[in-house]
Amino acid sequence: MQKIEKINIRKQGVFDSYFRRYYQTLCYFAFNYLKEQDEAEDVVQEVFMKLLDWNESFDNEEHLKHYLYKAVRNSCLNQIKMTGIRADILESIQKNTPEDENNFFVNVVRAEVYQEIMGAIQDLPTECGRIFKLAYVEGFSNEEISTQLSISVNTVKAQKNKAKIQLRAKLKGLYPVLFLFLS
Repeated sequence: MQKIEKINIRKQGVFDSYFRRYYQTLCYFAFNYLKEQDEAEDVVQEVFMKLLDWNESFDNEEHLKHYLYKAVRNSCLNQIKMTGIRADILESIQKNTPEDENNFFVNVVRAEVYQEIMGAIQDLPTECGRIFKLAYVEGFSNEEISTQLSISVNTVKAQKNKAKIQLRAKLKGLYPVLFLFLS
């Protein structure tokens, strides 16, 4: 019988790998609670820093992910409580009702879907991905992208279409999840 090696976050390279893999997704998750990007990033960075001081190992990656989501959620709630803002949100979040647990689950699913989408965008050909990000992530118009990149508006439209087709094919398995949780 093969012994399963636990994840020791303090091992060289292990922390960096998981930080890169989950940082952006956890920031998105934290943003759902805090509604401020800078605060969300700070909370996630603090969770990762505390993780470095932790002497325990994780049984597997799912165990680590569960820890990270719970730690970020708890840190967000503490942030809300400590700063005194959004007291009404804090009260509704801290009630232990099935609806609140469902909100937590929906936020986790949203963060995971976001991670899948961002990963798919990263896999697009360089120029295609760049144009897609400018259009749909940063909100620039075709004309603004055309000017910024010194290309024609038709090239921008063609690259956006190419990106949509590739993303649609790559993310087709996410459609039911997107329909259920992001609507």
